[in-house]
Amino acid sequence: MANMNFTEQMVIDTLQRWCDNVVRIGEVHSQGGDVRTATEQVLTDNYDYDKGKVLFKPTLAFGPQTFRPTKEGALAYFIGGNSNYPDDKGFKLKPWVKVWYNKLDYVLHGDIAILQCNVHLVGQDDSHIFVNKSFVFRICDDGKIRIVLHQSSLPYQP
Repeated sequence: MANMNFTEQMVIDTLQRWCDNVVRIGEVHSQGGDVRTATEQVLTDNYDYDKGKVLFKPTLAFGPQTFRPTKEGALAYFIGGNSNYPDDKGFKLKPWVKVWYNKLDYVLHGDIAILQCNVHLVGQDDSHIFVNKSFVFRICDDGKIRIVLHQSSLPYQP
């Protein structure tokens, strides 16, 4: 699988899957499901924490916990409830009912895709935010595409 090269369609499909998973985690939470197991599966399937290294900078993380190089840190940001990360409230639990991206631009480099975009999130309460995202996707040895870099920030407001 190491000889696969990224295509534009692979970038689009992977980014859409990321957006869909944000909505899915909120749905599982709203329906009283096992949100921890669902989120752990999303992290296993879509981030390279289990076999590699991930550089993750969540939108609302700060101080000594700005960066989340571990699966535990990412899980805490996504669903909260971890005393080691007391400031995390569970960003993905809002729930978000619609998530999409625009202004996508990317560079394809063999088994790596480097991209930037805006991601829009609409909450069940009709709130709407958007964040600036940078991702690096990698085709892993098992043929699955996983995130190895995820950087998120709020747009600059002078």
